[in-house]
Amino acid sequence: MAFIPRIYVASDRIADGKAYIDGSDASHVLRVLRKELGDELHICDMHGNSYNATIVEITRDGLYALLGEPEKQNNEMPFRVSVYQCFPKGDKLDTVIQKAVELGAYEIVAVMSERCVARPDSKAFAKRLERLKKISESAAAQCGRSIIPEVRGIIGYAEAIKEISEKDIGFICYEGDGTLPIKTLLSETPQTIGFLIGPEGGLSERETATAKENGISLAGLGKRILRTETASSYVLSAISVLLEM
Repeated sequence: MAFIPRIYVASDRIADGKAYIDGSDASHVLRVLRKELGDELHICDMHGNSYNATIVEITRDGLYALLGEPEKQNNEMPFRVSVYQCFPKGDKLDTVIQKAVELGAYEIVAVMSERCVARPDSKAFAKRLERLKKISESAAAQCGRSIIPEVRGIIGYAEAIKEISEKDIGFICYEGDGTLPIKTLLSETPQTIGFLIGPEGGLSERETATAKENGISLAGLGKRILRTETASSYVLSAISVLLEM
């Protein structure tokens, strides 16, 4: 069976039964995949609708694809999970985003905490953010997501705590004492979940105290201490098993 690429198209680019694709997506389809008139695509409108489509026109700047009947996809979690990842060293954030998207996260937020070793400024991170969003898009296409999970940041720890406190279920993943099992925290199905993973050096006592003061629980991740780039995958898998399956 021939490979049919999955392309995400904003709803304002869909009209009169056709989708217009330009920019890097069009370049990828036409120059990398070498698709031509009459070839098939799989179009997602990022609102849960997917279309089998056929390339009917190629322009200087892009292409038009004729859409078939919309099919409602049901491959998203029935709740929105936000992953707050304290900024890790090297390219670990790339891995966190890729795996979080595959495991159903709605968004991934980069957070700056006290013990983050890597501390890029806003200008440096803005350049990197575009590549991180491409990683999210690629992972979403690979695993058949209906949406491209948002990647944003860098936000401060206090702002992250505020956002997590506003979720239906929010918790901080912590390797110290005074934690609750994730199973206890996920006793009912919410609409929104937010959790934070600390950096390589962990969270400080002041940071965990701030979480508690804002009504956020500390969650333990079992008997073994996980790497920062592994922890979010563990939590997302637990959420899926406990609430989705």
